[in-house]
Amino acid sequence: MFLSIAVAIGCERPDPKEVVHPLESTLGTAVPAAFVSAVAMSALGGTVSPCATVVTPPGSNGHQVRVDIHLGPGCPMPFGAEGNGTFVVTGVWTPELATFASDFTQVEHGDRELLVLKIGVMTVVPSGSHLLITYAQQDVEASNSKTSNSARLEQTAWVLDVDTRGTEDPTDDLLTVSGGNQSLFAMAGERPQGDVTQVAVANAVFHAGCRKNPAEGFAVVQRAGFAGGGWLLFAFHSRCDGHADVIGAMAPYELMLGESVPLDFLQ
Repeated sequence: MFLSIAVAIGCERPDPKEVVHPLESTLGTAVPAAFVSAVAMSALGGTVSPCATVVTPPGSNGHQVRVDIHLGPGCPMPFGAEGNGTFVVTGVWTPELATFASDFTQVEHGDRELLVLKIGVMTVVPSGSHLLITYAQQDVEASNSKTSNSARLEQTAWVLDVDTRGTEDPTDDLLTVSGGNQSLFAMAGERPQGDVTQVAVANAVFHAGCRKNPAEGFAVVQRAGFAGGGWLLFAFHSRCDGHADVIGAMAPYELMLGESVPLDFLQ
């Protein structure tokens, strides 16, 4: 009987949220980053948009700019859900190159927020009908990162290729996400702990009409810490159902192998 209990305990399925959440945060940052960059670049280039108000146009203060992007009937939420609020984009702009910072704190979907609150620096380079967006900063501020008595270090390097299809409509854009990130989180208190999480994404493609999940590509999430570690290999599928498939796993996540796990880009 004791052997059966030990086996049952050893084979207990772990909470998938702890290892899926870093992937959600990664993709949940990339999609709005692509959305605000595409809308801001179009508006600053002179295109009239139902979404954007150019508060500080280029030339009025050097090339310093501000664009407010208002969600509403003519400007739906990037994830295809009904939302309200305003994305605020500031930075330096020229037609050939832009450096933006974006604040998402005024955006809500019902009583929920986006997982990402701010992106410190994004570089946007137009190339034909494409926008190449990169961001590499020590910390992308997320809504779950406000933890007292804690320290967090994040190293992030992401590349987004936004194929605008030659239109000004951000909903028909094809988004490709690649890159990797490493986060170190430590908390002081009665039970000190530290965890290192690594996320790598290879050619995750969001098709037009679906921002719930990528339709192509792969991702790996690996965790290591005082409580143990493990990794999952995800494959993205063409169904627009807000899920990703687990096609590889190492303890303690091996019981998730073959599952389709949900992705949630809202807090």
